[in-house]
Amino acid sequence: MAFLRRFIDSRLQPPYLAAASGAVVVVGLALTVALFATSNRGRTAFGIPLGADFAGFYVAASILNRGETQQLYDRTLHHRLYHELLPDEDSRETIPYVHPPFVAGLLRPLAWLPYPLAVAIWLVISAGLYIATLRLLLKVLPWPNPNQKWLVVLLAVSFEPFLYECWMGGQLSAIAFCSFGLCFACLQRSRPISAGMALGICFYKPTLLLLLLPLLVIGRRWRILLGMSLMGLVLVAISLLLVGWTVNVGYLNVLLSFQSSTSGGDLEIRTWKYVDINNCLRLLLGPGSSLQLPLLVTIGAIPFGLLGWIWWKYPSPDEECGREIWSATITWIPVLNLYFGIYDSILVVQSIWIVATSLVLRSKSPTPLTSSGFAYLPLLIYAAPWFSQNLANLTGLSVYTGLLIVLGTCQFRRIAAMREEKESVTCQ
Repeated sequence: MAFLRRFIDSRLQPPYLAAASGAVVVVGLALTVALFATSNRGRTAFGIPLGADFAGFYVAASILNRGETQQLYDRTLHHRLYHELLPDEDSRETIPYVHPPFVAGLLRPLAWLPYPLAVAIWLVISAGLYIATLRLLLKVLPWPNPNQKWLVVLLAVSFEPFLYECWMGGQLSAIAFCSFGLCFACLQRSRPISAGMALGICFYKPTLLLLLLPLLVIGRRWRILLGMSLMGLVLVAISLLLVGWTVNVGYLNVLLSFQSSTSGGDLEIRTWKYVDINNCLRLLLGPGSSLQLPLLVTIGAIPFGLLGWIWWKYPSPDEECGREIWSATITWIPVLNLYFGIYDSILVVQSIWIVATSLVLRSKSPTPLTSSGFAYLPLLIYAAPWFSQNLANLTGLSVYTGLLIVLGTCQFRRIAAMREEKESVTCQ
């Protein structure tokens, strides 16, 4: 065991990490170029469509460009236009539009362009949002070694849920990553209303806020909630201007019906691509199991209760404790959810960065991440997405979700230890 640890520790050094993550990025870029080069009538040499899920957003924006606003959530129309865009796709394939109207409205300029060009531009936008947010986080986090900043960015870019699931998969997850990053930066600068407005961007996908909203209420973070409300009003106004009242009301029905679909409705959902415990239990127990809901409540109650107690106990935490609480919450957001795709789990990058920064600053060791043992958990989380989905599809067990639960549990212990430390200092 000691030999194995020494071997792993020797590889968890900048030269090896840079070589491995750099190779992953180069391969990802090469595959992306190959997708564009081999794209023909919606199919590529790899058997997947160019842009993957971005085609669904492109179709939704095209419907608005065609003036068929009232049909924005018409699945039949979506299916027809999707296969007109990608005629060689399997006729059973479909990507229903389940986002608010303002998302399609803001993507309308891309839908005026030929599809391959629109995909290319979206890839640039998505990567730009992600990398810009990483750079912002490095500015607000007191990372002690500026020479390592390029390495942590490279590691984050090579993270499979971003590079392959989000970026190459044509998802919008970089927007959520940017939203949470901006929120954290504003909180570090004591601007709670601005933080709330940044977080309100995530209304484009309400499940991203499913855990955080009640915690903000429990923690009496009223100014953050005010900022979110202001951003919400702006987004509602944009949606009303784009499509009117009727379609916006229809969006609520679509949102509810999509949740029903993820629980066994008429829409085929790739459950193994979700990391939340709701879909993990569905995958493990089978659709329609009577045990799913009781187990979901039982398993979710403990971490939610602990998070609620922490947010209630520390409505105005100091800077270091506040970062730890935020980090733990981000870790649990993908897990304590109704449906949360692996592509959206890129949020965990921010959580790991916050914890790593705290460990480096507190430790007197020259290698704090390996000497503390923390480095092994991010290593497992980094590696797990490469095989976790296939394994979950075969066995019903999501290793990646299990590792997120382990990370969240470790963060609970860190917060408890920090609280005991501060109380002992106060008593002295």
